[in-house]
Amino acid sequence: MTMQEVVSQVSFMLGFPANKNVEGLQVEEAVNIAFRELQRYMKTPVEKTVPYSPRIDLLKVGIETVRVQYVQAAYPRLGLNLTSIESGNVFQVGAAVNVYNPVGQGNIVNIDPIMREMALAQVRNCLATDFQWHYDNQNQVVYCAHKDPVPPAVTIRYIPVLHDVSEIKSQTWIDYLLRLSEANMKKALGRTRSKYRVEGSNVTLDGETLLDEANTELETIRNELSQISSNLVVLN
Repeated sequence: MTMQEVVSQVSFMLGFPANKNVEGLQVEEAVNIAFRELQRYMKTPVEKTVPYSPRIDLLKVGIETVRVQYVQAAYPRLGLNLTSIESGNVFQVGAAVNVYNPVGQGNIVNIDPIMREMALAQVRNCLATDFQWHYDNQNQVVYCAHKDPVPPAVTIRYIPVLHDVSEIKSQTWIDYLLRLSEANMKKALGRTRSKYRVEGSNVTLDGETLLDEANTELETIRNELSQISSNLVVLN
């Protein structure tokens, strides 16, 4: 939804089309306040593939974030650089050294050194890593180190920083934006309409009612958001 669509819907729910007396308050500001508050809870990650570099400037590749979840090679090698020993292929190793002992034949090749080398290679594979990365939040940079040959690109999974309500794609968060915006607008209207009292008048404003509704709705929404936030489990 665009900003204008959100403003129009909130205005309709508050009855502004029927009553043009908005008292100088802008619904758009209430939406912006709700949008800023929601960003503390919206943690939906996105992924972007960028060219590999030992130092990736996130802003230059179009990434604005406060948290990088992980970085990985975009096209990882799947065992193509492993030898028969490193991959633990016993059959190919045995064939390479012609280990056999047919009936009536003589000596058998001592395979102990080969098996020992195979075990050491497996240990090296378990302890070594092909790719390491570090996220520098202060400078918005990701540092990468990869064994040769380096990949042509890396995929970065991160929590994006949003700048406009139109960037919210989840219907759940759009609903929360509308509810928060309406509650914020009720609170602003309630403060304005309860600021002055006209003694002896048969006409009364609904300022106190709006304030009560706004405070109750804001408390309910924030409790729901806190519950959602505490239930989120981010897998790196």
